[in-house]
Amino acid sequence: MRLQSIILAVCFFFVSYLHSQVLGQDKTGFSSIVQPSSTFNLDLTDKVATLNYYEEARLRDFKQDKSQSNEECNVTSTTEKEYIDKLTDAWKEQAGVYRKLGLVYGGELKGSSSDGVSLLVKDEQVMTGSSISLLAGLRWYKRVYNFKDLGRYAKATYWKNTLGSADEKTLIADIEKEVQKLADAQIITASKKDELLLFRSVKSREDKLESINSKIKSVLDEKGFISSFNDKNKLEDLVTNLEKLIDDISSYEEDVKNYEDLKKLARSSSNDVEINKMLDKMNGNLKNFQTAIDAVDIKALKLSLEASNTKWSTNKEKLDKAREAASYNVYKFNTRAGSYSSEALIASYRKYKEFLEDKSKIASEKETENLRLNTYSIQRNLLYIRAGFTNNAFKYDLANDSTSIDDRFVDKNIQGYRLELGYTRQFKRYNFLGLNFSLGRTSNVEQLTTTTYKFEKTDTTVVPNIKTATEMKALSGVFDTFIKYGLSFDYAYLIPFHKRNLPEEQIKSNKLLLSVNPFVRHNFYSKTETLKPNTSAGLGLYSFNKENGSIAGGLFIQADDIFNVNREEAVNFTKQISVGVIFKVAIKSFNPAAK
Repeated sequence: MRLQSIILAVCFFFVSYLHSQVLGQDKTGFSSIVQPSSTFNLDLTDKVATLNYYEEARLRDFKQDKSQSNEECNVTSTTEKEYIDKLTDAWKEQAGVYRKLGLVYGGELKGSSSDGVSLLVKDEQVMTGSSISLLAGLRWYKRVYNFKDLGRYAKATYWKNTLGSADEKTLIADIEKEVQKLADAQIITASKKDELLLFRSVKSREDKLESINSKIKSVLDEKGFISSFNDKNKLEDLVTNLEKLIDDISSYEEDVKNYEDLKKLARSSSNDVEINKMLDKMNGNLKNFQTAIDAVDIKALKLSLEASNTKWSTNKEKLDKAREAASYNVYKFNTRAGSYSSEALIASYRKYKEFLEDKSKIASEKETENLRLNTYSIQRNLLYIRAGFTNNAFKYDLANDSTSIDDRFVDKNIQGYRLELGYTRQFKRYNFLGLNFSLGRTSNVEQLTTTTYKFEKTDTTVVPNIKTATEMKALSGVFDTFIKYGLSFDYAYLIPFHKRNLPEEQIKSNKLLLSVNPFVRHNFYSKTETLKPNTSAGLGLYSFNKENGSIAGGLFIQADDIFNVNREEAVNFTKQISVGVIFKVAIKSFNPAAK
C-alpha cells in the first residue's frame, strides 16, 4: 500500500485519541507556530489533510517559583512614590524568580491529492503527496510584567494596600469590639457572632457593602440576638402568663373550698341551685385552665400540668418554680442589655460603609481586578527541530509524440526530505509568533500543469468502423528536482468574542475566539534552473475553541510569487490570490490565557 494511503488511514484511526488545536496554516498545511497540542485539519480547497500532535513533558521549575497574589503587592510605604518604587521592585523580583523549563515532542502526518481528498487511497488520481515528520524542542516560560501600566495600577491600589489598609483595619476592629460586647453579654451565640463578622472574608467591595447593609438591618431588628425562648418580650409574656395561672389556681382552690362548704350546708333546694352554679363556674374555670396550659409558651415548658382538682397544689408548685426561673432570666437579660446600646454597633458599621463608598480613596473592585489580571502575562518560548520525509506520486507526460499510452506516460514516485529549525513565542496572552528555517530535497511538481489527454482507436475489422476513446490526466512541463530553502514567518492573534464592557475575568473565560493569522513564506533554491527565489504571503481567519470536543473551521487567502519572478507574464496582486476553506476537529484544546 502506498505511503499516502497508510498516512490517511492513520489520520482517521487515531484522530479520536489526540489532543487538538492549532492557530492557522498556509495552503500546504504548514505553520511555524507550534503549541503543545494537536489538530486534524482538512483543507477543502487545496485537498490537503493534516494531522498534528505535539505534547509538553517534564515541565520543571529551574528557578524558584513564587505565584502572584494580592498580598504580594501589600508593601509598606508612607507615600505614593515610595509605594510605586517598592511595587516596581516587587514586580522585578517576581519576574526574575519565575522560570519554567520543559520539552515538547510530537509529529505530523499529511496527505494531499490533486483530485480531491476522497481519492487519496485510489489509483486513478493524477498526483498525490504525503509526508511524515517528527519534532523535538525545548520550551521555557517566564513572567513578563506590564510596567507601562504600573502607575495606573499603583494609583488604583495605593490607598487600599497601604494607608487605606491601616484605616480599614481600624474600622473593622471597632466593629469587632462592639460585636464582642454582645458575645460577652451572652446576647448572641458564637454562630451569630461569626455571622455579624462574615463581611471580613468578602473580597469584592460591592459585596462587602451589601453584607454591611444586611448586618445593619439585622442589628436594628435584633434578629437572632437570642433564641425564641429567651427573647426578652417573650420572657416577660411568659412570666405574666405563669403568674396568671398561679392566680387562677388560687382562685380555683377558693372556689373548691366554697363548693365543699355549700355541699355541707345543703339542706334545701335553694342550696342545690347555688351548688350547681358553683359547679358550672368551676367547670368553666377548668376549661380555661386547660386552654391556658396548652398555650404555646406554657406547653413548651413541658411541666406536665394536669387539669385535675386533685393536683392543684402540685401544679402550683411547678408553676412557682417556672415563674421564678423566667423572672430570673428577665432580670439577667435586663442586666446584660442595660450595658449595651445597639446604636454603637450600627454606628461602627456605618463608618465602615462610608469608607467603602468613598471612591476617591478606593478604586472599584472591577477596576482593581482588571488591572491586577493585566499586571503580567506568561511568555512561552519554544526552540525546536523538525525532520521528515516527503513523497509525491503522479503520472507524467514524457511529451515524446508517441501514440501509445504506455510509451507516452510514466508513473513517477519522488521521495525527498525536509529539515527545520524553528522558534515559537507566545506573549501578552493572545499573541503568537513563529519563525522557521527549512531545507530539503523536493521537486517542482506543484508547478507542473495538469492536462487531459484523449486517445482514439479505430477498429477497421468491422463495418462500419468502430471508434473508441480513452481519456486520462497527467502532469506536463519541465520536471526538476532540487534543494529548497525556506524562511517562514507566522503571527497569530486571538480575539475573544464577547459583549462590550465585560470584566476581564469573564473575557478570559470565553471559550470561543477568533484567530487572525498573517504569514509570509520566502523560498530559494540550489541545483535548479526552473525556479527563482520567490515570496508568498497570506492571511487566515479561524475560529479557535478552548472547549474539548469542539468542531471549528475558517478560511485563508494566499498570494503565491507576489513579485512574479517565476511567471512568464506578470499578473497583478488580486489575480494571484487564492482562497482556501479549512475544517478543524478539536478533541482537546489548550487555554492560551492559562498562567
